[in-house]
Amino acid sequence: MNGQPDPAGSDMSSRFDTFSPPPPEPDPWETAAEGGTDDDEADELDPRDAAALLAQTTQQAERQFDEQPAFVLFVAGLTVLIAYGAVWFSVRHQHPYVGPTGTALGVLYGVLAVWIVFVVTVLRRRLSGRSSPRRQLEGIVFASVWICIYVYQGALYHTDHDHAIAYGVWPAVAPLLVVGAAAAGYEAARGKRGNAAFAVAVVALAACGAFAGPAGVWGVMSVGLCSLCLLAGAARYRQRRA
Repeated sequence: MNGQPDPAGSDMSSRFDTFSPPPPEPDPWETAAEGGTDDDEADELDPRDAAALLAQTTQQAERQFDEQPAFVLFVAGLTVLIAYGAVWFSVRHQHPYVGPTGTALGVLYGVLAVWIVFVVTVLRRRLSGRSSPRRQLEGIVFASVWICIYVYQGALYHTDHDHAIAYGVWPAVAPLLVVGAAAAGYEAARGKRGNAAFAVAVVALAACGAFAGPAGVWGVMSVGLCSLCLLAGAARYRQRRA
């Protein structure tokens, strides 16, 4: 009426307009692409971030697999205190030195057998994981080295006339020297600085304890190993609490 188009009239005329082509409809593919660009960019993960996340998760899983609970080290300290202490108690007054008594050896190997059963029972889930073949191979290698140490002890028996080395210093420190040195290199290669430092401390203790003589070495190793295990267990417990 005032020269302005009537919206209602134009809407009505367009509704009944059968000759004009219909207005173009938006492309659904373009609409979806425009609307989902931000979501796709947000959901997309950088391959470098994914690799870093995978490496971090793997390292955490391996660390949890390898690290023993603190109470295992506490029990280890008690085990070596009883095992080595029993042998020292049986030889402390021997002049000349003849070696541990049968009762002391029974206590030594009996306590060690209980310790092995305890460790296998506590760590059964870890030992049966995906890394169990590697663990079995490691156990076979270290067990073979340990057995060879005692085979060599038989050779010492025939050359050592008073048995002070074959029945005293050698069995007390040789397993710890040889296996401890191998364990130190193995843990260092894996980047386990704490485990490597503990192994080096055991080797140093064994090397120094040998100077205590065939009888005194058992007492030194008993108290020294117990102290190292307790310190390592305390450090492990504090680390996990932190």
